Amino acid sequence: MIETLSPTPPDSQPAALHEGGPSSSQAGKPTASERSMLYARYVAPAVVLAALGWSYAPNLRHLFEIWNKDPNYSHGYLVLPIALIILRRRLTSEGVPVLRPSAWGWVALGGVLALRAFCYENGYDWSETATILPVVACLTLAAGGWPLLRTAWPAIAFLVFLLPLPGSINGILSQPLQRLATAGTTALLKLSGLWVLKEGNVIVIGSDPLEVAAACNGLSMLMCLAATVAAMTLLLKMETWKQVVLLASIVPIALISNILRITATAWCYHLFGAEVGGHFAHDAAGWLMMPMALVLVGLELLVMSRLIVAEEEVAVERPDRVRRRHAAY
Repeated sequence: MIETLSPTPPDSQPAALHEGGPSSSQAGKPTASERSMLYARYVAPAVVLAALGWSYAPNLRHLFEIWNKDPNYSHGYLVLPIALIILRRRLTSEGVPVLRPSAWGWVALGGVLALRAFCYENGYDWSETATILPVVACLTLAAGGWPLLRTAWPAIAFLVFLLPLPGSINGILSQPLQRLATAGTTALLKLSGLWVLKEGNVIVIGSDPLEVAAACNGLSMLMCLAATVAAMTLLLKMETWKQVVLLASIVPIALISNILRITATAWCYHLFGAEVGGHFAHDAAGWLMMPMALVLVGLELLVMSRLIVAEEEVAVERPDRVRRRHAAY
């Protein structure tokens, strides 16, 4: 007899055929390893960022108060946007690096937070707030490794302009800058035809004394000018030597701007009297300090550009001179 084999119904297919594929109850659900990777990549960093934001909230509120009350530090609101522009410029020019998360970033973050706790317990308020910068660097290292940190470090370093000058620096430099501003103003006033006397940090103009107070030493304005010049060197394409010269000239330019401001105030004292000079000229000259400093920076860039062009022209002319001499012989 010949037996006929009937086809096996679909419902009775061997279960072995379905053992390799995912069951309907598991379809679309991440595995345990995928869940752990998702947690390590997104959830844990988000929790850390939220905790750090909550922890540094009092420090940030203190910085906002300084930016609101002190006009010398009102540029603090622009520091973070400029830092982001610098980061974008670096990523565009050098390319986005391959992200290689590093556990050393988390280790360094623990050390920075321990340092912050020490500063908090010992009353070092400025140093505690300043730990924001190494915290950002540690998070960058943890997220993208050394390649990302090498690319982003100028933007992170620019965040230092979020901070006011420490009180200790103000105390150390205040009197020397007062004396320099007074001496420079006295010399400039005499050169401009106004005879004055210097008594300590007081300039006597006729019968009206003009005191160069501690608040007029130009030190607070220095940070605003430094932030502006640093942003220029990072955002504008220029040779390295020009960047070095610009950064080195920040202090002299701030001092010259302050001397010009006090000189203008002194002339207003002489021409319009102490009352008008004290109430109007002093404030107006203070507002013009930063534009005046930027003009000096522009003039410095112009001089350096002319110098480098002159050197290039000399380098081009020399071979022509040599060829003409050989042709003459």
